[in-house]
Amino acid sequence: MAVERYGSVRSAPVDNDSIASLMPVVNRFVGTDAHLMTDQLRSYNKIGLKYASHQSVNHGEKEYARGEVHNNTAESFGAIIERAKQGVFHFWSPKHIKRYLHEIEIRWNHREPELKKTKKGKFKIVMKPKPVIEMIRSLLSAARGKQIRRSANGGIVCFDAA
Repeated sequence: MAVERYGSVRSAPVDNDSIASLMPVVNRFVGTDAHLMTDQLRSYNKIGLKYASHQSVNHGEKEYARGEVHNNTAESFGAIIERAKQGVFHFWSPKHIKRYLHEIEIRWNHREPELKKTKKGKFKIVMKPKPVIEMIRSLLSAARGKQIRRSANGGIVCFDAA
């Protein structure tokens, strides 16, 4: 997954955590002017050379943030995926993993940050849903040229106009 802090997320299934599996996905989702922040997975060291900067935190040493350097936003999206697997979908068909991830992405991407004041007078950022009309506009614009139909045996067939 690639998550922009206070922004959108992109995700895709990968076969494993090798450079060969991860590099095409990271390159597709992340611009080379980005400042990557990852965990200590060795594959990211080589991938990170292509970007404006790359810093990582070492979870093995119980380091989860170092100033502005952290991958907590991505970890938060990962936690939402895990909760969806247990509480919503219960079983993920390997054939449809992209669809499950896409639904969770849509939910994530249709939120916006709001600055709230706590009881102690400090400020924190809380994510709130976007207005419903904005969500509908976004979903309809993304649906342009796509169709989902039932197959003869009750399955799903997708058609993209392209």
